[in-house]
Amino acid sequence: MNAGTSPPPSSELQSPRGFDFGMLIDLFGRRWPLMAAVVVFVTVAMIAVSLLVTPQYNANVRLKINPLQRVDVSTARDTSEQPDQSVVDTEVSIMRSRDIAASVSERLKLTSDASFTKGLEKARDLNDAIVSKLIANVTVTREPSTYIVNIVYRDDDANRAARIANAFSEEYLDGSVERRTGTAARQAKWLDARLATLGDQVQSADAAVARYRAQAGIVEGGTSGTITDQQVAPLSSQLATAEAEAAAARAKLDAARGQIARGGLDAVSSVLSSATITELRRQRGEVLRELGQINARYGPRHPESIRVANQLSGIDKALQDEARRIIGGLESESRAAGASAGSLRADLTRLRGQQAGDTRAAVTAASLERQAEAKRTVYNQLAQQAQQTNQQERSSEPQGSVIEKATVPSRPSSPNKVLYALLGVVLGAVLGFLAALLIELLSTGVRTVDDVERGLGVSFLTSLPLLSSRRLKRDGMSDMSPPDYIAARPMSTYAEALRTIRTSAILAVQPRPRVISIVSAVPGEGKSSTAAALSRVMALSGDRIVLVDCDIRRGSLTALTPVPPTAGLIEVLSGEAELDAAIVHDSVNGLDILPLIKPSFTPKDLFSGDAMRALVAELSDRYDYVVLDTPPLLAVADARTLAAMSDTTVMVVHWQYTPRRAVRAALSLLEQDGTPLSGIVLSMASAKAKSVGADNPAYYYSMYRQYHEA
Repeated sequence: MNAGTSPPPSSELQSPRGFDFGMLIDLFGRRWPLMAAVVVFVTVAMIAVSLLVTPQYNANVRLKINPLQRVDVSTARDTSEQPDQSVVDTEVSIMRSRDIAASVSERLKLTSDASFTKGLEKARDLNDAIVSKLIANVTVTREPSTYIVNIVYRDDDANRAARIANAFSEEYLDGSVERRTGTAARQAKWLDARLATLGDQVQSADAAVARYRAQAGIVEGGTSGTITDQQVAPLSSQLATAEAEAAAARAKLDAARGQIARGGLDAVSSVLSSATITELRRQRGEVLRELGQINARYGPRHPESIRVANQLSGIDKALQDEARRIIGGLESESRAAGASAGSLRADLTRLRGQQAGDTRAAVTAASLERQAEAKRTVYNQLAQQAQQTNQQERSSEPQGSVIEKATVPSRPSSPNKVLYALLGVVLGAVLGFLAALLIELLSTGVRTVDDVERGLGVSFLTSLPLLSSRRLKRDGMSDMSPPDYIAARPMSTYAEALRTIRTSAILAVQPRPRVISIVSAVPGEGKSSTAAALSRVMALSGDRIVLVDCDIRRGSLTALTPVPPTAGLIEVLSGEAELDAAIVHDSVNGLDILPLIKPSFTPKDLFSGDAMRALVAELSDRYDYVVLDTPPLLAVADARTLAAMSDTTVMVVHWQYTPRRAVRAALSLLEQDGTPLSGIVLSMASAKAKSVGADNPAYYYSMYRQYHEA
């Protein structure tokens, strides 16, 4: 293959790109009619179903529950009352019980209502079947954080729905009085027996506490502690006083002893402060003066002097005796104070030893008191419950009251036609998307650039928009062929797409290709129209072009000639006519056509011989480009021969319709022959951008319309 050509399809093709949001948009753009049809169909079907469904009516009764508490006689609970929440929930369960439903059936005589028992005739137990039906169609709910309960009954008869809903409320209220009074009587009997037992237990517990207090010496009430506790406090105070007095006596004695050590007995402050000592000192002073006078007058040996001296000695001896007596008193006082403090300390130590035992006794007493108090609390609670139960037994008020009776509903609650329609739209949208996705997954056609380049492994050139009859009619060109449309609208988007093919084919091969073959995998892909339109675009670009109709079994290019030809390609190859005689000039200047007179089915191999090669060579000399319109590759072997003698090949694939397998098989043949391929053109593609994909240049045609004719 020449340099610059598209790579041949390989056995290992690139994997498709990952699914992204853009692919969803493209999918919607291509398949929205299908999706819309599915949405409409499903919506209509759901509306039809809503019209066929038997209407159902909801009748609603609103009750206010009086959350009276009950004592649970089935268990000997010594706890507080149940919370209101559980009481209301219990009443809700009672309202939809089988007993209430059976009472409703009996009240309304539903067994005799043929319309209600329809479908229940074969039931083994009709009454049981009716009760089950009532329970299945009744709904009892509590309004959040309130005592309001709603009883809703659902029935296909509006009047009956209201009657049954009201009957449920009436049966519940009537039964609540009987249930409460009967239960209260049983509860009162049980409570009386329980209170008698608890009363005996409370008395026994109180007596045990009193006995233990007496044995342990614990004061009643416990605020002053035990007898030992009461003795310890004053004894501690006495001990502190005695110890202070003993310390003072010891200090006084120690001070006296220190003074004696420093200056004798005369220096002791206690001695000096004694009245006796003071008197003796006064006398001694007088005697001492007298002795001085006598000694001065008579001398120390005088009898009078000796007498006075002896008197002075007596006084001194009396002073010493009195001082010693005072010191002895201090010692006795210190010993007595110490002995008193020691005695008190011994007593306090003994009491503190007893106090430890009293503490253990106090703990035991406190435990006994708590047990007694717990029994007393349970007794008081049961006594209060017994009082409430007696009040309930005497009360004839129902458990609740009706605050809003059920009225006959004026419109059915179901089916909700608007809801059915919305559900149909949503369901239809989902099913429509799934259907579109399934069709996309099952689609075998080539549709996007990704399908060509990643799926087939060749270059994508462009896509040619479909010239629909509506578009041609809008432009006033009804029944106009693509080549004629090019002549009429040379600046249209269709013509611009063909110019893209021309540029791609010319640039795909170096040196510049002279012979371009237009091929397709199967018939009906727009190959001949594309070849003719491309030739006219190239001629309009200023090139000298010859278009050769090589599809001898169809010869569709003959329609472009202004007059029926008298000679054609076959006649030139067989030597029956000259080339110039067979060439027809097109209405577009610069384009000549070598047509076929008529389709021909011949077993001869017209194209593999030298005649065809010589013809192509001669045409290459005369014209800038030779365009060969070949037969389908998979249908006729001649196409391979013609493509092989071309400088480059353009394959036309019908957008979305030609199977990928067919295209892949055709590409495989070109690869085997070594045929240069410029790329693939998707023909007759949708003119809508979303249909071709965002990676296709045609996706953006609407953004540059000012560059093209409408």
